Amino acid sequence: MKRILMVLAATVICGASLFTSCNKDKEDNNQTLAEQLVGKWIYIEADGQRVETAESSVTTFALEGSTLKAYTSISLQDYGLWDHNQPTEVTIDGDKVTLTMHQGDLTTVEEMTDITVSGDELRYTSHYTFLRGGEVILEEPIYQLRCTKVHDDYSQIIVGRCEGTVTSDEPGFEPVPFCVEYLADGTLNAYQFMDGQWQAVATDFAEYFVDGTLLCTRWQYPGSTEQRLNVICLSFENGTLVTQQTAERNGHLYTYTYTSTVTQVNG
Repeated sequence: MKRILMVLAATVICGASLFTSCNKDKEDNNQTLAEQLVGKWIYIEADGQRVETAESSVTTFALEGSTLKAYTSISLQDYGLWDHNQPTEVTIDGDKVTLTMHQGDLTTVEEMTDITVSGDELRYTSHYTFLRGGEVILEEPIYQLRCTKVHDDYSQIIVGRCEGTVTSDEPGFEPVPFCVEYLADGTLNAYQFMDGQWQAVATDFAEYFVDGTLLCTRWQYPGSTEQRLNVICLSFENGTLVTQQTAERNGHLYTYTYTSTVTQVNG
């Protein structure tokens, strides 16, 4: 029925002699699947539900000549994935797209089917398979995914000292102050408030990457285990950076908003 209505609507418009509009529609309809996918897409929803930001990823599709290339940015601690613009193999078979990413002996394969692109929205059916040393170690259930196109780039904006407060819609959550320095070399300095001032915290390592609006960090305190945090950059106005994290607590998804003032640092 939807297809019939679209055809009827197109007929009426063309009948009104809007030839320019009809020709543009025809060009859009004639776009190949590869052309429709070109752009930077961030994964935000599965089966109609928001995903935890810890599971968010960014895939960038680019046409190089007539070949579709893909690059993946993902921080997924459960599988040890930490990749920024990782080259990803693309195979197109009819209306199915397969993405294959290699990291050491771990291979991640995503099959994309039922793909629809409408403006800044990408929807498709996803099936993930994880292989280690060529052997399947996990197959994810089939999900209906929704991604949105990313137009902003925060990679330079966040370089500096970010000092602010975390708030949340989680019941009983009290605002928490924080301070982090993001350095231009991809490392970061963490601070804690002691004796009335911010003091640097020792870490075995602390690093981050930004792809579009996705900011991923990971760090480890001496004698502790690795920790990670993914957030989405929402806005930067008048020196104020707002980022957001969605996380599950006790079976519920809550939103954590980080509002900070950014000042330049050296490094």
